[in-house]
This record gives sequence, C-alpha cells and structure tokens, in this order.
Amino acid sequence: MSEKEMSLLGHLEELRWVIIKSLLSLIPGFAIGWYYREAIMQILLKPLLDINPNFKPIVLKPTDVFFVYVKIAFVTGIVLASPYIIYQIWSFIEPALKPHEKKIVGRILPAAVLLFFTGLIFAYFTVFKIGTVFFWGFGGEAVAPMYGMQEYWNFTLAFLLPFGLVFELPIVVSILAKLGLVTPEFLKKNRKFAILLIFVIAAFLTPGPDIISQLLMAAPMIILYEISIWLARIVKPINRFEEEEVQ
Repeated sequence: MSEKEMSLLGHLEELRWVIIKSLLSLIPGFAIGWYYREAIMQILLKPLLDINPNFKPIVLKPTDVFFVYVKIAFVTGIVLASPYIIYQIWSFIEPALKPHEKKIVGRILPAAVLLFFTGLIFAYFTVFKIGTVFFWGFGGEAVAPMYGMQEYWNFTLAFLLPFGLVFELPIVVSILAKLGLVTPEFLKKNRKFAILLIFVIAAFLTPGPDIISQLLMAAPMIILYEISIWLARIVKPINRFEEEEVQ
C-alpha cells in the first residue's frame, strides 16, 4: 500500500471517529431534552399561553405527542452538543489549514455560533411572539383557533431556525471582504438589489404566504445587511504580504 493511500485511509479513520464522537455526544443532550420535554414545550407555547392561559394543543394522531417530544429531545441534544461537535470538526480540519487560515477560522467559529443563537433568541422574543399573536387573532371572532401539536412544532422550527441562519450574514460578508471578494462600495451600490433578494428569501423561508411574516423576517435581514456594510469597512482584505507575515 502506497504512502498516499495510507494517508487517505488515516484521514478517513479520523473522520470516522469524528462522526462517531459527535453522534455519541448527542446522547446526554437527548436525555436532558427528553427529561425536560414538557417544560421545553411550555416555553414554546408561551406566546399562546399569554393570550389564552388555558390553551392546549390538540393531538390529531396517536403518535403526535411521542414524535414531537422525540424531536424536542433531538434538537436539544444538538444544541447542547454543538460546542463539542464544532470542536471535533475543528480538530479534524485544523492540521490542513495554513497559519493565517487557522487565525481567521478561530475567530469566526465562536462568532458564528454566538450569532446563530442570538438569532434564535431574538426571533423568539420578538417576531415569533408577534407573528403568533397576529395569526391567532387574524380570523377575528369568526373562527376558534385550534392548533395541532405536530403542526405547531413545525411552525415554531420554520419560524426560529431561519433567523439563526440569517444572523450569519455579517460573518459571511466579513469572510468575503477578508478574501477581497466584496467591498463596502459594492455592497452600497447594490443595496437595492440586496433588499429585493432579502424579500425573496424572506418569502421562501417564512412558514406562511402572508406579507406580515415576510416583513418580520425581512426587517432584521436589512438591518444585518447594513451592519455587514460597516463590517466590510473595518475588515482588512488579506494579501500575499500579510500571509507571509502571519506565517
């Protein structure tokens, strides 16, 4: 067997252990999520409970409760294990990076994780609550809202997770600016096209076809875009001389 083949097999073995360790790290978090499944569900239901303290989601199928609780436990496991999983991924790719790349990634990873959870928390306490109240009262007195447990869980994920992702926009722009692929002038010049794209993305990611939920998602994205322009001003593009200096 050649040295190249042995090296490839060695990397595959390392990757296999990274995957195994990452999957095993989900078990404690899953157990915690399962133990607190009802409390977590109550937190997700709080916007509706603030409207109607006696509200309880209905169950349309015998398996709904079980599978929703499994999903809650699984998502909790991912959230709690994410720092360890990120560390495992970093330990795998770190040897292949150049010194300046390690420096950049080492700064970006913590910021990316922080922004993702900031997006989730921001969405929960603002647009998620506003959207939930809006949809609850949208039908007026002509309808009596009755939400299925499975459908409400899907709605919650569809509303919160995209905000965690769109809050990564400043990170993406910072990377592009560092690589010299975008400039503040370019971002300002194409602001109107970016806003149009933001509304298209908001229409695609929001759980409903209504304009209200799309506006609730588009507004923070526009603000993040403006923040990204500011970040692009202060991020110094890396160049060949800088790479040599860092190395």
